[in-house]
Amino acid sequence: MELFITGGTGYIGQAVARSAIGRGHQVTALVREETSASAIALARLGVKLHVGDLREPRSFAATAAADGVMHMASTNDASAAAADATATEAMLSHLRPGAAFVYTSGTWVYGNTEGEPATEASALNPTPLIAWRPAVEQQVLALAARRSIAAVILRPAMVHGHGGGVFGMLAGLVRQTGSVRVVGDGRNHWPAVHVDDLATAYLIALERAASGDGRVAGHIFNVVAENAIPVAEIGEAIRASVGVDRVEFWPLDDARKSLGPFADALAIDQTVSGDHARRVLAWEPYGPGLIADLSGQEHFRQSNGA
Repeated sequence: MELFITGGTGYIGQAVARSAIGRGHQVTALVREETSASAIALARLGVKLHVGDLREPRSFAATAAADGVMHMASTNDASAAAADATATEAMLSHLRPGAAFVYTSGTWVYGNTEGEPATEASALNPTPLIAWRPAVEQQVLALAARRSIAAVILRPAMVHGHGGGVFGMLAGLVRQTGSVRVVGDGRNHWPAVHVDDLATAYLIALERAASGDGRVAGHIFNVVAENAIPVAEIGEAIRASVGVDRVEFWPLDDARKSLGPFADALAIDQTVSGDHARRVLAWEPYGPGLIADLSGQEHFRQSNGA
């Protein structure tokens, strides 16, 4: 299949590109510049580079030639909501009927789950950082249905693996504080998924949607390998791997002063079920669990100078 991806130079996107090439697909990736190290790495995989910008709708005319699109990019700033809505509309307007489209959401749309496992049918109470995302999910499904495009919404859990994502950021903060800082008291929980398992889920969802599978096209899937991991255990695993003396519990009000609404996202308490994706997509995660992964990441120690 001819695939077009956004966010290919990012943490999740690189894993998805590797998986897509490995499954024999031809991949074109939207990049801001062809000479960046991450873009060059994609090209070495065999990915074709398409220079453009998420904020510029004309960048997506190339999707007209694609059999499927996987949208994983975000501006990650104050313009994220508007940019995402505009970009998804542009991509779907260029895609031909019968093509597949996979949109990236996330389990943060459920907010705090009060200990009950959230499923795809659960009510949404998104954390403020991504309060806009459910509306874009619905925009994608509605526009795709009108254009006979097979759209799928994926809601990944907290993504880990290879020292990246939020967990790499938390380890990086050690340079500033000398300790692992956990927002809140550590009694909250996060669902998790390894980035390589997530990449497999993207490709399965896209391939199944493109084949006309009515159980996949037009539907939403939580991509979750582990339903709920205590954040205190996560902090301790990072602490041991980085090689510092303590985990510091950071009061939410204080964390907001430094991190803004991202602090509320880190304080979230969630249990999320991934059973629907396992059953319908026949997706089975094989990567290491989060604690084992964090505990084994010796490069945390190197990257933080410990």
